[in-house]
Amino acid sequence: MIRGRGVAVAAGVVAACSSTADPCAGMATCVRLDVDSLGIPEVDQLELDVVYADLHATTTTGTPGQRVSLPFSIPLTIDLPSPLQIPIELVVAGKLGGIVVGADTGSTTVIQGNHAAIAMFLEPVQGCTEGGVYCGGTFDLLRDGETLYRCTGGIPTFYARCSHFCSPHFADDAVCVGAGLCRDGGTYCGGNLLDGDPGTLYVCMGFQGTTPRPCPAGCVIHGDGADTCK
Repeated sequence: MIRGRGVAVAAGVVAACSSTADPCAGMATCVRLDVDSLGIPEVDQLELDVVYADLHATTTTGTPGQRVSLPFSIPLTIDLPSPLQIPIELVVAGKLGGIVVGADTGSTTVIQGNHAAIAMFLEPVQGCTEGGVYCGGTFDLLRDGETLYRCTGGIPTFYARCSHFCSPHFADDAVCVGAGLCRDGGTYCGGNLLDGDPGTLYVCMGFQGTTPRPCPAGCVIHGDGADTCK
């Protein structure tokens, strides 16, 4: 079970599934993940990084040592009161013996009370620096150039979405770029009129962010230099 802001997403156990079986059968709102690969015959765990309706959650399903042959399908069930249409973005990594052997990204939309399906094709991934933050587009795996990803366990996972775009590409210290000029003495979340981490609050001095203050619960944009930590 993976959670975000009081709602929940549940991923089924990694197990072989026949082409005629529906892992979402009997479930309300569900996305079937079809996982396959040309060069990776089996995995024992599947790590999922999920952004759904602007919420974020992660989970690892499966048991180390219990190998499962590809292809297989698992259900991703969603417990969310709104909206009617739920956009979903995924980074999926297959592991074997605790080592990432392949990954893929994808997106889909599911309507409340209905089912959808998405095919994930595991391929070897370019290594990233643990803890580094990257712009989408830096790796073939990451396609969204307005999103920041943090390297966790050898896989770039969702970190934050920029209001405009991020920079620099092909580096491990990317930030969101602010579009505009901040007011001296005002407080701004990174990416709101000044460059920075969207989870950090800055004081504007000379159109740059100073005295960074991390916001563990998130940074809130109020406008007119009055942004605050939650």
